[in-house]
Amino acid sequence: MTENPTLTEKNLIEAHEASDVSAINGIVCLANILRMRDFLTDGETSAMYESMSLPFGLPKYAGNPAVQDLQLNLDLLFAGVIAPK
Repeated sequence: MTENPTLTEKNLIEAHEASDVSAINGIVCLANILRMRDFLTDGETSAMYESMSLPFGLPKYAGNPAVQDLQLNLDLLFAGVIAPK
């Protein structure tokens, strides 16, 4: 990547946020596909959810409203994956 002197801190933060959302959506989508094909059990799906949720509950992040929104989004996405078939 070439250096772009016009990038602002806001640009970088927004790019990071978009990357995080993209990664979360991709992982949840993949989990849903694997569940539908019976390649991922309830326990494995729950373990994946717990693993992804762990950082959001760390004291360093838990009080951050933006992190709480990410956790809520993850909760809602995985609720659709873990719901009965």
